Amino acid sequence: MAGSPLETFNDFVATTGPRYLTSAQAVINDAVLNTYIMSRFLRGRSMDKVIQGGKKINDVIRFDDGGTYGHYQPNETFTYTNPQTLTTLEIDWRFSVDYMTWTDHEVELNIDDGLTSEAQAVRYKRLKWAKEQQLWTSIYNGFEADLWANPFGNSGQMETSTGRLPYSIPSFITEDTTNFHANDGAWSTIMGVNPANEERWRNQVSLYDYDDAADTDGDRDGLINAFDDQWLKVRFTPPGSRNEYFEKPNLNRQFICCSRGGMNMYKDMLRASNDTLVSKQDPAYNNPVYSGVDLLYVAQMDTATIFDDGANGGATELNASTDGYRFYWINGNYMCPIFHSRRYFKKHKPMNHPNQPFTWVCLVDCWWNLFLNSRRRHGIVAPQ
Repeated sequence: MAGSPLETFNDFVATTGPRYLTSAQAVINDAVLNTYIMSRFLRGRSMDKVIQGGKKINDVIRFDDGGTYGHYQPNETFTYTNPQTLTTLEIDWRFSVDYMTWTDHEVELNIDDGLTSEAQAVRYKRLKWAKEQQLWTSIYNGFEADLWANPFGNSGQMETSTGRLPYSIPSFITEDTTNFHANDGAWSTIMGVNPANEERWRNQVSLYDYDDAADTDGDRDGLINAFDDQWLKVRFTPPGSRNEYFEKPNLNRQFICCSRGGMNMYKDMLRASNDTLVSKQDPAYNNPVYSGVDLLYVAQMDTATIFDDGANGGATELNASTDGYRFYWINGNYMCPIFHSRRYFKKHKPMNHPNQPFTWVCLVDCWWNLFLNSRRRHGIVAPQ
């Protein structure tokens, strides 16, 4: 601990870090310990799927099987085609930054004369931990806000190469069944593909009667009826042979996101049906599921203005033009944040500015975006 307290602390910040900064693998492992939606996207994914390099994020998708199957008579002459059925999906990186700051005074006044090296180290760690707690709380709250950002009016920020915002979950999963994107008159494509023209680039939509969510009138338009309908729409089962050419279902990365009101409504319906359920549960219903898929409470949805207000803008669930709780059916196998290998929570050296010579800043830079490679495997249950 030789040198002035300030120089030593700056070196300490620059050369050490929490273990989730020491490697990409460690960051992922620490991320899955938190309760934010980000952890569900990252759960069980290999690093080569989450960490990528290159100028852009891209993948290929097949919208058409080519239609080459047919029938024939013996000795018939064949005509062959070479259908081109692959579409390239390509999106740009988005650049996020956060920082922690400290002043000369904070450091110098925390270190008393005569302290041993061990005592100084304890003071440094305590101060650094407090700074990093603020930093990482801010970063993860920022990620959560980005994942649930309003798509209305933001097509230029999310869809274009000159935009600043990453794609959000509501920009991929929408209630609009006319053009199948955010119905604000600005979106025309999603990741460069127009869902109005390509029916396989549309998410699933199932509707329920919010005023009679329990379906007391028996006309099968309640919430559970909509869940039954949505389950059949988003579930794709391989044919049973040649499975290596088909996508394998993985329930571990599927989840249903809802607000506190939506979660409580679903729990109320479970309690009301408790005498008819196969397995009775604790009345608390701490971990409700549907067909083995977890329902997750997303606090961001309580106040997010991401629903159509009828005037090309966003509103909260109960203030939308069609009011009622929404349930996002997400398949993490086909939607996931992708991070750049060279700017994966990169911590820069402490720096200061001549105009603020007593204040030091340590930046954390992250290049990423939310990537989607199948819309039809996602859906929303919404009020009709």
